[in-house]
Amino acid sequence: MSIEKVNQFVQSDLEIVERRLLERAANLYEFVDQAAQHVIKGGGKRLRPILTLLSARAAGCSGGAMYDLAAAMELIHIASLVHDDVIDESPLRRGQETLNAKFGNKVAVLVGDYMHARVLAVLVACKAGEEVFEAVAEATQSMCEGEVIHAYQAREFELKLDEYLQVIELKTARLMSCSCRIGALLGTAGAKAVEALAAYGHAVGMAFQIVDDVLDMIGEESAFGKPTRNDLREGKMTLPAMYFRDNCSPEERARLRELMLADERSPEEAEWIVQRAEAKGASKYALKVAADYTEQANECLKALPESGAKEALIHLARGLAVRDR
Repeated sequence: MSIEKVNQFVQSDLEIVERRLLERAANLYEFVDQAAQHVIKGGGKRLRPILTLLSARAAGCSGGAMYDLAAAMELIHIASLVHDDVIDESPLRRGQETLNAKFGNKVAVLVGDYMHARVLAVLVACKAGEEVFEAVAEATQSMCEGEVIHAYQAREFELKLDEYLQVIELKTARLMSCSCRIGALLGTAGAKAVEALAAYGHAVGMAFQIVDDVLDMIGEESAFGKPTRNDLREGKMTLPAMYFRDNCSPEERARLRELMLADERSPEEAEWIVQRAEAKGASKYALKVAADYTEQANECLKALPESGAKEALIHLARGLAVRDR
């Protein structure tokens, strides 16, 4: 089963989620509604809703609240992207103008806040249980903590591996784990299945963010859908850059340190980092780490009974580790 077939497997469910996203984010004030629709209709992988839908199906759920919960997970993610684009001053996302580029930073920040508020309304409307509220609150808090720490660690040249992994766990993996957990809580498979799916989502999130960091360094902007090398521009150490730092000559390390600690880096200087890092096998190493997380994710699924949803989750994890966007 390819990624395309995974998407086909959940297509009918995702179509319902898309409608729920537009309905739940709708606003009586035309300008607010226009801004919200701009970011929702911008599309995306819809990975978090897919994880919620597949986890619910794998745990024995056949519908109901899973559509609203899947939409809520995407609204949290969309809100974070809107705020990220303001922080990064990004003009493009998924090939279209970002909200901050179109309407300005003030509007973008407030629309991101509005999306978070709508999440609460969605959870109340679908009568989500205490366990769901607790999981969503914890994941949202973790995501914000991760982004704050990530910003604080900018230009931290000696960033350690465990510090890097902690940040990507907080800002990415916990929300994906939550997406799986709340879907599984709707099913009938029991606590063991819930924990297995939550662990799967965590490992998938770790792999996903590592691949994202690799693509930010070496990916093609036309395929990635947004400007690449943002981390280098901001002086942020990610796994491929850290590998280069720890496996280069003293002269290269000194040059890398000088560049990463500078106020800014020219395109030529960023290219020097990328070329030297690739010559050392930096992205190959990082992708191997991501692949290891993928296998961990699929090990978690052994606790679940066989189903089409379980098979889709297995192939989704593997596909995300070898994507180019």
